[in-house]
Amino acid sequence: MANERRDHIRVEWQSRATIYGCNDGRNRHCVVKDLSDGGARITGIAVSDVPENFMLRFARGPRGLRRCKVLWRSVDALGVEFVDSVASTHKPGASRAAR
Repeated sequence: MANERRDHIRVEWQSRATIYGCNDGRNRHCVVKDLSDGGARITGIAVSDVPENFMLRFARGPRGLRRCKVLWRSVDALGVEFVDSVASTHKPGASRAAR
C-alpha cells in the first residue's frame, strides 16, 4: 500500500467550474474531478491555456471564487492548491441592510 502524501482527504466531485485569468484573457470551462479543503484535480481544459495562478469558480458546492496555484500538470489534467479563499458572491449582512 502506497503512503498517502496529501494533507487533506480528497473526494470524487465531478462538477463543472470556470477558470478566470487564462493566458489569452478568456474564461475557460472545466471539470473539477476531485476536491479537498486544500486543492483539486481539474480536467476538461487545454492545460497549456492555464497560467500558474488563476481564479476558480465552482458551478455547485463551495460558493465564491478560490485562488489556485498549479502544483502539477499532465497531458489532460491539473493539480491545484487553494492559496486562499476569496469572498463569496453572497455578502453576509446584505439581507439585513435591505430591511
